[in-house]
Amino acid sequence: MNCLPIRKILIANRGEIAVRIARTAHEMGISPVTVYTDADSSSPHLRAGDESVAISASYLDIDRILDAARKTSADAIHPGYGFLAENADFADACQRAGLTFIGPPADAIRNMGSKIAARQIAASAGVPVVTAIDPTAAIQFPVLIKASAGGGGRGMRIVNSAAQLDEALQSARSEAERAFGDGTLLIERYIANARHIEFQILGDHHGNLIHLFERDCSIQRRHEKIIEESPSPALNAELRRRMGEAAVAIGRAIGYTNAGTVEFLLAPSGEFFFIEANTRIQVEHPVTELVTGLDLIRLQIEVAEGKPLIVNPSITGHAIEARLYAEDPANNFVPSTGTVHVWRLPRHVRVDTALEEGTQIGVHYDSLLAKIISCGEDRETALRKLVYALRSTCILGLQTNRDYLIQILESDEFREGRATTTFLPTPRPQVIDPGCLAAAVLHVTRSPLKGIPPNYRNNPYRDTTIKLRFHNRDITVNVPQTLSSVGVLARTDKEITIAVDGIARSYQVKQVGDEIFVHSPTASLSITRLPRHPRPASATQRESANSPMPGQVLRVLVREGQQVKTGDSLVVLEAMKMEQTIRTTIDGVVKSILVVTGQVVAPGQMLVQISAQENPG
Repeated sequence: MNCLPIRKILIANRGEIAVRIARTAHEMGISPVTVYTDADSSSPHLRAGDESVAISASYLDIDRILDAARKTSADAIHPGYGFLAENADFADACQRAGLTFIGPPADAIRNMGSKIAARQIAASAGVPVVTAIDPTAAIQFPVLIKASAGGGGRGMRIVNSAAQLDEALQSARSEAERAFGDGTLLIERYIANARHIEFQILGDHHGNLIHLFERDCSIQRRHEKIIEESPSPALNAELRRRMGEAAVAIGRAIGYTNAGTVEFLLAPSGEFFFIEANTRIQVEHPVTELVTGLDLIRLQIEVAEGKPLIVNPSITGHAIEARLYAEDPANNFVPSTGTVHVWRLPRHVRVDTALEEGTQIGVHYDSLLAKIISCGEDRETALRKLVYALRSTCILGLQTNRDYLIQILESDEFREGRATTTFLPTPRPQVIDPGCLAAAVLHVTRSPLKGIPPNYRNNPYRDTTIKLRFHNRDITVNVPQTLSSVGVLARTDKEITIAVDGIARSYQVKQVGDEIFVHSPTASLSITRLPRHPRPASATQRESANSPMPGQVLRVLVREGQQVKTGDSLVVLEAMKMEQTIRTTIDGVVKSILVVTGQVVAPGQMLVQISAQENPG
């Protein structure tokens, strides 16, 4: 293959990966072009490129993306991850348009894009695969349902009994069809307490194919990774060698070029099994970059240009990545939306993000906000740095999983390297940190003196309480009592430094309407100020199903007049690539259905109204 220097790359993606690709392009002297949809018209990733092109409604519109490349005279396209990254038709279309596709050939994408075909290739290469289950035969549970055409947790369900199977198959197939355009499913034996280990592979057009060691991706929620590290604490040198050789064997079996990932399950017995291959750059690629010192995006571009790989990789130190999501771990990880009012990055670690203050987080795309990645000479050092970095990360305006990430990293299971894919601690209940509460009260009351609300001395009959709501719990705060041991040391519009019981700390505070957002290294809270005399909740609110998140109605599963029992499914919603079934919490009869399929709903919006009955039916 002749070397074809790339001068301008169109990035067919959004958010942090678009910013990441543009950064390396700039360093290489290549002009990056970004694209954006109507929903992303104010997204910061637009400004990462030298030019940016509107593509109307979808990042999946191949014709629009190719037209944007023609308009800007781009000679290559980088698909990032997600969207069209593993779409063989897109890779073919780029080639027909005379554009260099920065990724593997279309045939490799097709071969590995189907989990069913990929299993056959792996088996032919002598690599063990997890036992597939024939759905028409007797099934021994538990089993794992997977979408053959995709990943990222979409279309994946663990089924523990025959009673769950039909609903799980229907839900998984529907989700797979929406996410990947293909509802084909695969059922496998479920291996409990396994490790999820993936190997980064890289091949060029000159017959060179290598691996860049492993990443341990065992910490997952909804079958999607949230913490990754390299090297894996579960691998010794011999196991690393064997798994690395297996990954390269699979790559050679399909003639793989460019960057890809081969993923395995490592069973408690020490056996490992191929599960899938990802024919693209991965979200978690930074941990490999930090331990190898390589720029994987640069290597992708150089391979696409036809240059040979001149790499002798080795691992130095340890790296850990935590994914910061807009979601509520305590509420089944439902996505959250809002405006980023305050955004302060941690120092001394790598942060991949496209966030800035004022960014709107909506329902249209994945809820990933940033990736925070630490590295150190050993695992303990990297872990300590990452926990400190997360405590230093300040984002005000929406709910995030920051505190939950810290909880996981500080757990004995993770610290001791024992965490598997079945490890996911119950989120700690949120409690009001006294300092955060004092900072919020000081901000709301604008109290200038310790323990004294404004005008308090001038009006001895004034009610000195305020009503607040914290995590769905209403509380009444006595202002003088709460501030009795608090001293204000410094105050700005965004930060207040107070001394509580002689210990001074700084708190970031932002108020938007009745919502007060407070951040400290120990907690990040959202508190709502309530009217002094709120209207009592109506009975219909207690007898209704409300949306726990912003999203779109996928299916309405009941009809008016239908009798329902506690736990019955009512409505299926989707937001940020996540499907959630809304169930009734009471026995009764469906009085009215207030939404239709395709409708976009807001958090707390009533979906179905139910008349309670003591003994329905």
